[in-house]
Amino acid sequence: MTAPFQHKLDGETQALPGRGDSKLFAILLALYFLILYPILRANRYYNDDLKRALIGHTGWDSNGRPLTTLLMRLLQCYDSALVDVSPLTQIGAVAVLAWVGVLIARRYTLRSPWLAALIVFPLGAQPFYLENLSYKFDALSMSVAIWLALLPLLSIGQSRRGWWLGVLALFGSLGFYQPAINLYLIFVLLDVALAQLQDEPLRPWLKAFFLRVLQIGVAILAYQLIIGIHIHGWVGRESQKIHSLSQLPLVATNIAGFYRFIESCFDRQWWNYFLPLLLVLAAFPIIVGIRYALGQRLRQPRWMTTALVLAGVLLPLLAVLCVAGPMLILLTPELEPRVMMGVGALLVAGLILMRAALTQWRYSPRWTLVAACMLALGMCVLASAYGNALGEQKAYEDHIASSLADDLLELKASHGVRHFLLDGAIGFSPITQHVADEFPMIKLLISPYIESGDRFHTTDFLMYYVDGVDNLGRHTDPASLRIQSGIIARASHTSFVRTTSGYSLRIVDDVAVVTLHSAPAQAYAAANRPAVRRDESSK
Repeated sequence: MTAPFQHKLDGETQALPGRGDSKLFAILLALYFLILYPILRANRYYNDDLKRALIGHTGWDSNGRPLTTLLMRLLQCYDSALVDVSPLTQIGAVAVLAWVGVLIARRYTLRSPWLAALIVFPLGAQPFYLENLSYKFDALSMSVAIWLALLPLLSIGQSRRGWWLGVLALFGSLGFYQPAINLYLIFVLLDVALAQLQDEPLRPWLKAFFLRVLQIGVAILAYQLIIGIHIHGWVGRESQKIHSLSQLPLVATNIAGFYRFIESCFDRQWWNYFLPLLLVLAAFPIIVGIRYALGQRLRQPRWMTTALVLAGVLLPLLAVLCVAGPMLILLTPELEPRVMMGVGALLVAGLILMRAALTQWRYSPRWTLVAACMLALGMCVLASAYGNALGEQKAYEDHIASSLADDLLELKASHGVRHFLLDGAIGFSPITQHVADEFPMIKLLISPYIESGDRFHTTDFLMYYVDGVDNLGRHTDPASLRIQSGIIARASHTSFVRTTSGYSLRIVDDVAVVTLHSAPAQAYAAANRPAVRRDESSK
């Protein structure tokens, strides 16, 4: 097996001396701490963390992530149950991201440590990755998955042995967290654009491209045969693939849904600020591709020139679709911030190509610095707002839950209450709601933990506070749901025995029905929000 691009890789890995590596790593670590600190300060158990922190349950094996289980158990010397060892895991996550940034700087000859740091910063600072960093148990494994996904392109050559080591690294990435492989796809396209920028002959880079595609294909096949067949948890239920030609139109539906999801995460004002910059980044691969195609027109047949022009125009669109990756062929793709890890890679790839193109065309690299600074500032602002909203939501829920626990124990002693049943939702705290109104993504990043419609997180959260009174809402079989509906209907004809700002209590037989109240600020905001803003938030 030949080694396309190996000459470039061998030369560029020494672009930064050891001292430069250390400085870049320190800068990146400091920058990533700006993103991580608001999350650590909030100190809120994030979704699945609730159960894992309380009972040590893993659950990763059934979802196709056995290496995550192995890593977390190694941190505790194979203890029988997990315990919360954060922020060690989250600090480790950003340290891994900083090291990946060093590898990217080496590979793409980013010699200035500050410029390199700002170019690579979006890899882990991009808004969608805030959810990944919020997981106290998962954050480290998700960052390790990113490192392994990019390792074949950053540090492993394309010799026969290196190619198979790359397959092994991609297999490991899938075993830690499957969506991380989308970063590999984006950087493969980046190498194509850079090869065209350097006017390399068509055959070598095209062969390298197909070898990379084959590499990820072999890794996915191996993963499916060894690990995928054992997936039976949530991931197995949500990853049913399109399996007939009649379902192919679903791909177009999924693509449209993916774009709508990305659009809905930011309000119009943010798009007004950042969309022009994103379009500039998207223009570089188009210009590079067209210039390359025109330069090849005397050496290639006309159909090949046309194909190269078309590929150059479509490259940005294909790179954006790589953010979702294989999810686009699922019947019902789960579009959540945590699976959009490729957004950071997309921004980094765009900045790398912009810097390389400006350098080759003899323009000032300061334009790349300006673009990177704009993105970095926006990411830091959003991360700080998210951390504040997360902390306020935690305090809000803790206050209501502790008060509810005391009231239920009092009713148990005075009225013989043995069960409780939630009706309604508390929603967001006033400050969290205000942040969510300005940053729509917050509505996706923060899930309220006390609401009757959530049979998963609410049950886990209330286990921290309520003891001695059974939560009827944790039973989800049809018969139990009918009983619960009947109890709530009967409660509507009874008087309240206690009312607080967060909830009211009524008693039906030995069941305390808890009617939850949303924060007053939410009702006020809904009534006074301008019509235009209301439409924007519903996109």
